Amino acid sequence: MNLPTLPQCQQLFEKYKVPGTVRLHCESVHTVAVFLAEHVQKQGYPLNLDIVKPFSLLHDFMKAVVLERLTDPPYNYTPTAEEVEMHQQLRRQYHGGSETKVAYLILKEDYPEFAQLFLELDELTTNPQAVVSAETRFIHYVDWRVLGNKVVPLSERMEYIYQRYGHWIQKKHLDWPAIRQEQYDYEQQLFKHLSFSPAALSQQIQL
Repeated sequence: MNLPTLPQCQQLFEKYKVPGTVRLHCESVHTVAVFLAEHVQKQGYPLNLDIVKPFSLLHDFMKAVVLERLTDPPYNYTPTAEEVEMHQQLRRQYHGGSETKVAYLILKEDYPEFAQLFLELDELTTNPQAVVSAETRFIHYVDWRVLGNKVVPLSERMEYIYQRYGHWIQKKHLDWPAIRQEQYDYEQQLFKHLSFSPAALSQQIQL
């Protein structure tokens, strides 16, 4: 699988003028993902760290395409003129696309197999039983443990997701209880390979 290097990931952030808040979230998820992946790998858990590193860093780099305004709470962010211009351009070019599908379109030419993981991530958002790679399910979970740039309990992140996207969840007739349960089940499975509990994750890593 052809993978972007971390410097190439940073170049994508620069090229697409990823807003500072989104970039900080991506970097935080990357830090947590690498930390957890390294620990569970030592216990024989099947994760490819070479994939986890760029995937976690880029997992949300196209988030701007689904944001109506870069200044909306909870972002409380003053974007640069370049970020605003790029945001408007991306919204026009990829109107109606999810951040993961747009990431796929941007990455597929240079990194075709890697780009497919973003389609898996997109499917997992609506179907908790989707057949996806170990890395995709792992990144999906880690993303749900990071709110902004802070590690939070899974329950807190779920509450935030439903408050912010509940209307969309209902509109799409998604089985929210099943989605929640899948994440809790995965968390228990993952942390069997760790010496600390899910609640202790924020104490194990400094963001």
